[in-house]
Amino acid sequence: MDVREISFDILRKIEEEDLYVSDVLGDRLRQLQFKDKRDRAFIKRLVEGVIERRISLDYLIDKLSKGKKRPDVRMLLRMGIYQIRYMDKVPDRAAISETVELAKKKGYAGLQGYINGVLRNVQKLCEEKRFDSYIVSSMETRFSTPKWLCDFLIKTYDKETALKILSDQFAEHDTVVRINSLKTDTAQLRDLFESRKVKTEEGKICPERCIRIKDYDMVKRLPGYREGLFSVQDETSVYAVSHIGIKPGDKVLDLCASPGGKTLLAYELTNNDGKCGLIYSRDISETKTEKIMENAERLEVPISSESIKQGVFLQISDATELDKNLVSLPDEEKMDVVIADVPCSGLGIIGRKNDIKYHTSPEAMAELSDQGLKILKNASKYIKSSGRLCFSTCTINPGENGEVVRKFLEGPEGAGFQILEERTFLQGIDGSDGFYFCVLARI
Repeated sequence: MDVREISFDILRKIEEEDLYVSDVLGDRLRQLQFKDKRDRAFIKRLVEGVIERRISLDYLIDKLSKGKKRPDVRMLLRMGIYQIRYMDKVPDRAAISETVELAKKKGYAGLQGYINGVLRNVQKLCEEKRFDSYIVSSMETRFSTPKWLCDFLIKTYDKETALKILSDQFAEHDTVVRINSLKTDTAQLRDLFESRKVKTEEGKICPERCIRIKDYDMVKRLPGYREGLFSVQDETSVYAVSHIGIKPGDKVLDLCASPGGKTLLAYELTNNDGKCGLIYSRDISETKTEKIMENAERLEVPISSESIKQGVFLQISDATELDKNLVSLPDEEKMDVVIADVPCSGLGIIGRKNDIKYHTSPEAMAELSDQGLKILKNASKYIKSSGRLCFSTCTINPGENGEVVRKFLEGPEGAGFQILEERTFLQGIDGSDGFYFCVLARI
């Protein structure tokens, strides 16, 4: 298996079609038959790393070699440089020789000398510990993050906080799993993981429900996955849902629910003390609701129907469109809780989705802010007079978070609501992904 050629083809597809890594990498890896899991890990690390460091790599390439580069040649150089500087287990000679050989295979035999020369210069810079001095001339190149976003974080917070947020994207991030409390508890699941050599730590924000894990191959191969003992879910999301005040027997509406983590936790919280609540779980497409169903079935959470109203009731629905049927219900038949985890710029999860920073913009964030406010206004009309509403995002942009809530409270739909709890988690500071949530209730 030529892991570098596979990586090159994946990277080229991502760039040519302006796709997210997640749109391509996972499917491609599932198609391949790996005899050695190290090959899979190599491809994943190289593809994600080249994307993550793209601005820095391009800056260095342009510094070391003047003139316009063909896209394929630039990609080959990115791959070679990334291996030399950031993949310690790859010998420099292998990174250079294999990149040169790949260039030949891809039809660039005439540029083998040029590619070899650039990579040799990079090797020398690394040996003399001068590589990083080339890319620290600005925050943009140091953190491989668009300048506007660096400036935005400094203006929104302060330079010290911005540096911590930007640095966190390159840190190792543990996977967080939420236990299925209807089947197990944290101690039992940790014992199961550790019996299979999976390293575990208790959750930092929600330790009673979450475990952090590392040193494993694939989530689907973890012990207890098929049995539905756990699901992967950001710890901040678990914390937020746990703090809404969901009670056994409650009727809950999850408006933007896929892939289902909030829905399934809400079910666990309502299914207690001999009571079983009903969770209306909605998202905009069949693809998204199918993902919720897949996770519900694995955790053995019952799927509801019009005739059997308990468990999770799946519905395809656009949260930006007002559901007049729900609005017209008598107060006592409306929702006890509505969860609105709205679409956002994702600035809180750059460390896990390393190309989000290239796919957003100030204009896109403004549009998402307007969309979030529209969903929040709709959501407020679905809860009963004693109900609660949770508005959340996985971004750290106040314009999509607190400012949306303030606009809502200042408008007619917000009359009679008050904030019970509001919190922003910042990556690099709170030991978690970046996340915002606000729990509102009628006065």
